[in-house]
Amino acid sequence: MFRPIPRALWGLFAATSLTAAQADDRPWYLTLDAGITRASDPIFAGGRLTTRQGVAYGGAIGRHFGPNWRVEAAMAYRNNPVRQVGSPGFDPRPGDADWASLFVTVNAMYDFDGFKLGSANVRPYLGLGVGRAQEVDTDLTVAGGAREYSGSGGARQFMTGLRWDYGSPWVADFGVTVADAGTVRLKATGNSASFDAKYRVTTAMARLGYRF
Repeated sequence: MFRPIPRALWGLFAATSLTAAQADDRPWYLTLDAGITRASDPIFAGGRLTTRQGVAYGGAIGRHFGPNWRVEAAMAYRNNPVRQVGSPGFDPRPGDADWASLFVTVNAMYDFDGFKLGSANVRPYLGLGVGRAQEVDTDLTVAGGAREYSGSGGARQFMTGLRWDYGSPWVADFGVTVADAGTVRLKATGNSASFDAKYRVTTAMARLGYRF
C-alpha cells in the first residue's frame, strides 16, 4: 500500500536539492576566516616555549565540484603569545614575544548531506590540506636584546566542521583545524644560530563565505 512521504522528508530533500543546484549555479566562493588558536608548546634550544591562547585569521577562494566536493586555496595567519621561555640563555619572560605562522595550503573538502535546523540546511564537512608553512617565527630576547627566529617548511592540516546554508549566496561555517608543519629549522636574524622546533596548532575558526 502506498504511503505518502512525510512533509519533513520532502523539506529535507528540497533543501538538499537546492544546495546542490546553487553549487552548480554559483560554483566559486570566497571566505573570510577568524578564530582562536592553541599551539603545542615546542621544545626550543634545549628548553620549552610555553604559549598562551592566540588569534587566527585568513581567507580562501574555492570552487565546488558537484554537490559534495570542493577545492580551495587558503591562507591562514596564527599568533600565540609566548608566556615563558625555558631555554638556557634566553630571557624567561619576554614582554612581547610570540609564536606565529603563515600557512598557504590547498584544501580538499567533502560536504556530507545536510539536515534542517530552523530555516538553514546544515552540512557537516571534512577536509585535508597540504601546502607550505611560509613562515614560522618567534621573537625572543637574549640579555635584553630582541632576536627573531624564523623558518619555513611543508604544511598539512585536517579540518572538520558544520556549514550553514540559508538558500542565499551567503554561507557561514564553524570548524576546527589541526595544522602541522612538523619540525622546522629556525634561524636567527643577523646571527648564525639556528634551532629545530616542532610546530602544531589547533584552531577553532568561524568563516563567512560568498558564492559567485
